[in-house]
Amino acid sequence: MRVIIAAAGPQTRWGDYLGVRQHFAPARAFLGVDMVLPLLELTLMQAVFHSDDVWLTAPADEPGPYAGFARAYGVHTHIAPAGARNEFESTRPVWAQDQTTVLLLGDVWWTPTALARVFSRAAEDGGSRFYGRANASRVTGCPYGEIFAQSWTGSAEMGRLTDAVRREQDAGRADPTKHGWTMLRMLQGTPLREHTVRPPWWVEIDDATDDIDTPVDYRRHPATRGL
Repeated sequence: MRVIIAAAGPQTRWGDYLGVRQHFAPARAFLGVDMVLPLLELTLMQAVFHSDDVWLTAPADEPGPYAGFARAYGVHTHIAPAGARNEFESTRPVWAQDQTTVLLLGDVWWTPTALARVFSRAAEDGGSRFYGRANASRVTGCPYGEIFAQSWTGSAEMGRLTDAVRREQDAGRADPTKHGWTMLRMLQGTPLREHTVRPPWWVEIDDATDDIDTPVDYRRHPATRGL
């Protein structure tokens, strides 16, 4: 099983908060403990436990710190191509051809239980699956749903879906900022601007796992409050 941690996003919603990219923002390793590590390192620690084929995508403008983390954990580094508009396009060169690929978003704080569920379902199901929270979180206070990860087997169909998402966005039929949600809706056969999740494509994760996109996300998460 190939694992790709997508960490090459533009950081537009994070800005220069804390003076670091969001992937390096400090967070508690687990709720209720004092050990604090960079957000990305927490994901790397867990990913290498589940797979010996882990890749980390790095932004082209500042790959050095990402490559340093990759070396420390014995994983591969892929520098994202310039102009890639989303995590699917930026990671496409390193998708597994014939085996299962698990794509983890690099700005997510994961509970071990949630990440273990992702890998378990990916190994069992094989087909395209999205892992996330459909609606607001009572644990973290985030007022909307989030996608945390995706898995699929083989690269050909995922390539076609990625291209189809781009066409729908360019034509104005899909939100240009909702890449993962658009792909999910295409798989489900539901309207591209309607928020609906359906099994088996959707796997619900509703615990302290959450996306840290903005300073507000960071300040309200229980693993970062008070840091």
